[in-house]
Amino acid sequence: MPSDNPQNGGLKGDFKERFSIQCKNWLAPPNPKEEEKQETPVVLTPVKIHLAAGVLKKREEGPADIEEDRVETNSELPGQTIHGFDNEIKSLKNFLLDQKVCKEFKSLVIVGEYGVGKTALCKTIFNDKDVKNVYAPRIWVSMQPSNDGEDKKISIVKRILKGLGDKSLLLKTIHDEAVEEAAKNLERPNNQGAGEIDRETAPEKELAALLYALHLNLRWKKYLIVFDDVREEDNWNEILQEDEEKLKKENKWGKYLSDGFPKGSGGRVIYTTRDEKKTLAKKLVAEEHEIHRLWPLTDTESVWLIYEAEVKRNDEEPPRNDKKCKDELMNKSRGLPLAAILLATLVPVFVDDEKPDQNGSTHGTTEPDNTSTPEETGTIPPRQP
Repeated sequence: MPSDNPQNGGLKGDFKERFSIQCKNWLAPPNPKEEEKQETPVVLTPVKIHLAAGVLKKREEGPADIEEDRVETNSELPGQTIHGFDNEIKSLKNFLLDQKVCKEFKSLVIVGEYGVGKTALCKTIFNDKDVKNVYAPRIWVSMQPSNDGEDKKISIVKRILKGLGDKSLLLKTIHDEAVEEAAKNLERPNNQGAGEIDRETAPEKELAALLYALHLNLRWKKYLIVFDDVREEDNWNEILQEDEEKLKKENKWGKYLSDGFPKGSGGRVIYTTRDEKKTLAKKLVAEEHEIHRLWPLTDTESVWLIYEAEVKRNDEEPPRNDKKCKDELMNKSRGLPLAAILLATLVPVFVDDEKPDQNGSTHGTTEPDNTSTPEETGTIPPRQP
């Protein structure tokens, strides 16, 4: 049996037993008499807050918004000027204002990763003066799913109709009649004789009626509809152009989403999607050239302008704008406008910033004085007596 004293001749005492004893010593309450012997109290260095003053002020005024993977968007212009999208803006305006195809129905899908600026770009185009003069109505549809358990396609068509005005009574009437008609069909005997038996469910009947109402409201109008943040799970994955194959398969009106969007008056539909699997975009448009891929910015100056404007909004002074700082910002943000905006919520600190603070260290450095012990700086917890 090894000795309880780990310093006894064996040296290979029971590790488990010694570790258990040490744990008890760590967990034991401190001895008041021993605390009196401690001459200098342990002072922990407070953690420095690195959020910008403007951001902290907003958090003090109210609860901070929880960052969600999918948020509801609207058509209002972004709070800051967008930079680096001049070519994309020209391309989209040409798509919307091309007089050669002014009477044709056209759709376009903008594909890009999270934070690349798809929504901001579409908002800029949606509110462009030239576009507003040509298109009416203009409808913005945020694809954030509702939490009421309603069929996704039905929910989206309802949002479009609401964008055309107050349609509460119409929507309620369509829903009630679809439920009532489906219930009557279930009550009918299966052996009705000649004729096709109506086996459509209430949601199918409601969707068909909603698409018919949408078609009537958009007929002869040069409309623009933006579907922001479309995803696979939305089940909104049909080409809206007329398709002869669809008509061959199904003669009944209201079976496809395309039935709700009139053709021949120059209507336009724009989608935005992340499309990580690179399959959804091809389901939304008929031709490959109708897919517009939005890439991260490669212009260092544009990324810096986005960052600088956001820093000023957060009541901070922008750091020096030399090449090293701009290159470092570009590396950290990867050219994503949203990343540059989020970086601006932090106190501007760059690795090569030589601005000294009061204790003589470089700006943003939190290294303690070499004469201080780890316990005094709070880097490790104090030892128990």
